[in-house]
Amino acid sequence: MRRSFRFAPALLLLAGVTGCGVVAAPQQAVGRSGSISVSLTTVPTIRSVTISPSHAAFVNCKGGDGGVSTRSQRYKMGFPNGTCVVNSAIEITNTGIGSDIDVSGSAAQPADGLTGWNLCNSGANPAVACTGHKHRPGPNQYKVIDSATFGSEHGGITATPRCDRIIGPEGSCWARQGYVVTEYLTLIGPQWSSDTSTSWTVTVTWTPVPGQQN
Repeated sequence: MRRSFRFAPALLLLAGVTGCGVVAAPQQAVGRSGSISVSLTTVPTIRSVTISPSHAAFVNCKGGDGGVSTRSQRYKMGFPNGTCVVNSAIEITNTGIGSDIDVSGSAAQPADGLTGWNLCNSGANPAVACTGHKHRPGPNQYKVIDSATFGSEHGGITATPRCDRIIGPEGSCWARQGYVVTEYLTLIGPQWSSDTSTSWTVTVTWTPVPGQQN
């Protein structure tokens, strides 16, 4: 009996340790992050031009045939081949990135919406040849000549956009951003017109396109 009691304290101590188990580590707090907002500015990528004024009229008309009462008057073009000029200088500003500037014209539209006049051209390789006397516009044709500081496009603008070679020196149509040029337009009317309207509308358009210096 005395022997069995000698081991009791040891057994109790072992049981006490086994019951306590392993103590867990305390949970750590979540870290706090930091950040920075960084802004960025890019160069413009839009090609654009502005034209001022947006409306004008052909005036100071000359030519025509007084013998048949179709001679031009100051504000009225006569036949055949009366000539008029735009009443305002046209300011073309490249408001977008550096570009070549193309120019083109529409058919002349009569007020009654019937038979218009098509653009024609003169020179060595005309897009549409003028069929009248001495390469003037023929029936239902007309021609528009644009001019500026660096010269005149005597062959006339075309219905298809082409490099406006009087914008810059040496036949260049390159315009950097902010570049401004002033042009003038002269219209030569048809030999005769199938349409009897006395009111006509002509549209001339300048378009920026990718160029050699981009």
